[in-house]
Amino acid sequence: MKVYTVDEVAHRLDVSIKTIRRYIYSGKIAANKIGGQWRISEESIEAYIDSISSKHVCCQEEPSSDDFCVFMDNDYFTSDDPLQLCTIIDYYAEDKSTISRLAGVLQEVVTEDGIHGGKAQYNYIYDAPLNRARFVIWGSPTFIEKAAGLIKAFERS
Repeated sequence: MKVYTVDEVAHRLDVSIKTIRRYIYSGKIAANKIGGQWRISEESIEAYIDSISSKHVCCQEEPSSDDFCVFMDNDYFTSDDPLQLCTIIDYYAEDKSTISRLAGVLQEVVTEDGIHGGKAQYNYIYDAPLNRARFVIWGSPTFIEKAAGLIKAFERS
C-alpha cells in the first residue's frame, strides 16, 4: 500500500500543507501517524476526491449548504442595479468571538447600504471543524469596496 506525506498530498491536491492538516484533524482525509509524521494512503486520497467531486458540482439538485453554487444558481439575490459584484470571504479564526465581530462589521455595512437605497446582502456559514467562517457578499462595487476596507482590520500581518 502506497502512502504519502502531507507535503505530497498538498501538492497533488493543489492546496496548502496547512489545509491538508485541517482536513486530517477534521476527518475529511483519513491519515495515520508513522514515526511521528502523518501518512496518507492512496485509498484515503481517492476517498476524499470522490467525496468532494459530488459536492462541488454546480446546479446539482441538492447542493451542500457551503457550496458556492447554492448562491449563484438560484434567485437568492436579485437586483435592478446594472452592476453587481459577489465575493467570498473565508476567515479562519482562533476563536468564535473574532468571527462574531467580523459578522457584525459586515452586518453594519449591509444595513448602512440598505438605508442609502442599496440592496447589499450577505450569507454566512460557520464550519466548526475548520474553525472557518465563509461569508458570501453581494452588492454594488461601492458596497464591496467599503466592506473590504472595513474587514482589513481582521487581516493578520
